[in-house]
Amino acid sequence: MILVFGGTTEGKKVAGILEEAGYQFCYSTKTETDFQPGNYRFGAFTKESLATFCQEKDVQVIINASHPFAEGLHQTIYEAADVPVLRFERTYPERLAHPLIHYLPSYPAAIDYLHHHPVNNLLALTGVQTIEKLKPYWSDHTTIFRILPRSVAIAEEAGFPVKDLILEMPTDDLQHELSIIHQYNIDGIITKESGDSGFLFIKIAAAIHAGIPIVIITRPELPKTFFPVYDEEELLSQLNKILE
Repeated sequence: MILVFGGTTEGKKVAGILEEAGYQFCYSTKTETDFQPGNYRFGAFTKESLATFCQEKDVQVIINASHPFAEGLHQTIYEAADVPVLRFERTYPERLAHPLIHYLPSYPAAIDYLHHHPVNNLLALTGVQTIEKLKPYWSDHTTIFRILPRSVAIAEEAGFPVKDLILEMPTDDLQHELSIIHQYNIDGIITKESGDSGFLFIKIAAAIHAGIPIVIITRPELPKTFFPVYDEEELLSQLNKILE
């Protein structure tokens, strides 16, 4: 049995690779999704419940294809897993040295930067789970969050004004991103270093094209015990070595 942590473009890709190769696997996400391969579960694991699950299902290897900012999950896997962990990694655009681009290591660092370099209308592309983290800024400064339509309840629970929400999926359409900037008079963007899958390159291009600053929260480091693989060939090669 292989345990796959997904909920991402990479997770779907891994599931397709394993299905085609004939491997038995369980696909796991934190919240229920429409993408549900044959053997599917959802719900957050604790360290204890993950260890128990792996023992009961005789899991031989874990493939972590979750979001790079799923820090709680990464830590849980690190602490609970006594089997090899493959990290199916996404690609990231090269970090650019540009006067409008500001890479910062954390949300507190980003809030501090924004307090010293405030903007009139901030566009937050960091996801609904970061609304609470950015509250020290948006409670005093106009901020527009783009989130998935299904996540409105989470935003409301955090006390964020619904009128300042854009309910849509991220896109790879530069003109659409620029239209949002113009429509809402955006003069600053904050986002995460979510890689090509998160259309980071489009967000950067939109900011530079509009001549506005973009703050990018850098991706957290993964545990050193996770073995990175970047494509189908590497994934199947490592699986063959482990499962033999």
